[in-house]
Amino acid sequence: MRAWKQVLRRGGCAIALAVGIAPGVSAQSTEVTAARGAEAQATPGTVGLAGAFGRIKDKRNGFVGTTHWHQESLSGDVRVGRFWWGLTANHNESKKDLKAHTLSAGPNAGAQVAGGTSRTISNGLMLRGGTTIGAVNVGGFVGYDTGQTRELRRAGAVTATWRRDVTTRSFGAFASTVVDLGAGWYAIPTAQYLWLRTVSDATTDSLGQAVPEERDLLIRGLVGGEVGYQSFVADRVATLGVRPYLVHDFHQFRNFSDDSAMDVTAFFTLSGASIVTGIEITGTVGREEIHSTSGRLFVSLTF
Repeated sequence: MRAWKQVLRRGGCAIALAVGIAPGVSAQSTEVTAARGAEAQATPGTVGLAGAFGRIKDKRNGFVGTTHWHQESLSGDVRVGRFWWGLTANHNESKKDLKAHTLSAGPNAGAQVAGGTSRTISNGLMLRGGTTIGAVNVGGFVGYDTGQTRELRRAGAVTATWRRDVTTRSFGAFASTVVDLGAGWYAIPTAQYLWLRTVSDATTDSLGQAVPEERDLLIRGLVGGEVGYQSFVADRVATLGVRPYLVHDFHQFRNFSDDSAMDVTAFFTLSGASIVTGIEITGTVGREEIHSTSGRLFVSLTF
């Protein structure tokens, strides 16, 4: 029983973190890049709604399972002189189906990890801002999310459940520039930096066993940008393009074996005088143990 409890706790420690990478980091990064790419059409302010959803297949030793998540967000941006400011409120929900399996490495190698489920619900705020220096757009963000994870594990006739509070603090910075390639084509070379700390509070499970506090840190750099083509459809501007990013983790989440990968987003937007709508599809390439796909729909109004 004691050995099972040790493995059970270990198996649940990174669930909220794996979820946070996809709906949090990816959505923020592409959103920031798209906003800076529209500098030439800057307006006094915008209000936007977005919905994102995705799946993460996790094959890491100790964390095997599939996560389904969705995120809803409301954002507003305003321009004051050469500066712009924005605030985003988001709501996140995720569920991970944890598969029973045998640990292949580590101090508990050969031990059985119990299967079960994990659900996380969180809410957060992100403050964004930036300016233009010559031909370069620079800016950053700071965010805070708080929520709760509920986990259930089963091993034969034994069932253990627990709840724990989870908080995430993040900040980041970026620099980009817009390059007109002619004939409707453009490129936005971009470099980004992300720091994200997640803390899962200590708690006690339904069997009276202590589940210790877990602190994890992600420090990530991204280099890439956006390449797109614009044309007129009736009285609207249609934009079709891709956002490829080389991603490198300088400090990785627990048990991640790949420190470099590619994030690739395909997108399509329609822009009118006062409304912008769009769709994005994102996938991660090059990680052996994490396979992530997601989609995003958004609409924004200018005033």
